[in-house]
Amino acid sequence: MSVDHAREYHSNLSQLKFLNSIPRGRISFNLNHNIDNAVKRTTDDNDEKINLLLKFLLDQNKRLSKDIPDVDWMFISYRRTLISVMCCVIGGAEPVRVVGTLFEGAIYLCSMETPQQVQRRISRNRQDDKFCAWGYKFEQYLLSDLPTLPPDIQKPVIENEEFSIFYRATLGRHELLYGAQIDGLLATEGIKTNPETTTNVDKNLEYLRNNLFVELKTNRLIHHRRQEDNFKKYKLFRCWCQCYLADLKGLLVGYRNDEGIIQRLQWFYTTEIVRYCRNLWDPQTAVDFLDYFLTFAQLCFKNEVTKTLEKNYNLKNVEPITIQFDIDANKLIKVTRVNDIILPEWYMQAKRKINI
Repeated sequence: MSVDHAREYHSNLSQLKFLNSIPRGRISFNLNHNIDNAVKRTTDDNDEKINLLLKFLLDQNKRLSKDIPDVDWMFISYRRTLISVMCCVIGGAEPVRVVGTLFEGAIYLCSMETPQQVQRRISRNRQDDKFCAWGYKFEQYLLSDLPTLPPDIQKPVIENEEFSIFYRATLGRHELLYGAQIDGLLATEGIKTNPETTTNVDKNLEYLRNNLFVELKTNRLIHHRRQEDNFKKYKLFRCWCQCYLADLKGLLVGYRNDEGIIQRLQWFYTTEIVRYCRNLWDPQTAVDFLDYFLTFAQLCFKNEVTKTLEKNYNLKNVEPITIQFDIDANKLIKVTRVNDIILPEWYMQAKRKINI
């Protein structure tokens, strides 16, 4: 899925970016370069919810119906929602809110802001916005539009644009379908084949499956042990979750000073991050907690369906059902039945028409 400057969905590879080379030695990337001309993000995830994912589902309905077995209780979400649950296992993690809607046998999950996150967003200052803009600019310094072209740092950064890949996975007894935003395709090994400009799914999938992908992050320069431990415990843990769920080759970190100058790059293979962060976190604990949360959420929906069926005796009459899950710092989960549905009416009408 490609998302353009207007946050519109496209079934092609137009927004796929390429990491063609990794600079060696001392560098100096000025993340403030042309920052005033950046085209800022026009919506946040909380407003958009999972609408673009839903457009993908409708667009690819025939293929998904053919390729994915007919199972009850499939979970559909973005990767970021799964990551937010996995990160609850880290001590000191902030509360997490996930809203789920059961509709026609699938549970759609969406991350929502907690009251603390709402307050933090309201009180954001110019420095916070600058940190966010620096991340986008770092990607522009390293990523190209094609494997045959160098990066172009002169054009304005367009924060609305992104590229995602959708994954089907099994975790324990759970079937998952989730979208993951991808920073770049790894083209450092001499890959010089440009992707075709097509909406042909088979051709695009063949191109994607023959290549590897990477995550890019910025981090403040590390000067002492406490900063390093925090970097390993929190940032690298979240990065590992991102890489693990999307089967990425690795992570490229750009270390910056307080003025926004990247002075050093460091590459981490996904398989080596765990060893680098040993004794600070256990990856299996995170995977197990995600499995536990999905099992718990499924049980909550089953209980709600049972209550409703006792009154209506028809499963179609009980849908959609929406439940809010609040996970606190101790991994305790508060469950609330809510009326707000994360699925827009246009999606539900289209799905009902398809399934008639």
